[in-house]
Amino acid sequence: MPRIQSVVIHCHDPYLLAPFWSLATGLPVHPDDVKALASHSLEEDESVLLGARDGFHVWITPAAELKPVGRIHLDVTGEGDDLASLLKAGASVVRELPHWTVLSDPEGNEFCFVPTVAHSGNVG
Repeated sequence: MPRIQSVVIHCHDPYLLAPFWSLATGLPVHPDDVKALASHSLEEDESVLLGARDGFHVWITPAAELKPVGRIHLDVTGEGDDLASLLKAGASVVRELPHWTVLSDPEGNEFCFVPTVAHSGNVG
């Protein structure tokens, strides 16, 4: 049975989105990429790895041309404080629905926040 190994998030600014999606997914920036992010020394087309290659991971990948919508869509789950942390980190509320909130990341990619108590399967 196929399974998801990784998610790739195409972006304009990996310095902005890597820390944001690290917080949103709970996946740490890979140690090899921490220094490059801190020193703003990524190569022009260099991706940032969140998590570890041997498990589920997310790539934050710069792209010269981006589609206006549909570059990614993730559903993340957590407690109420986690929603507040995402908003503080730069997320914006797109719309609130009965069982989840649609947010956008700092570059406008939409994703859903599902409170842990409401999480009951696929949402987005």
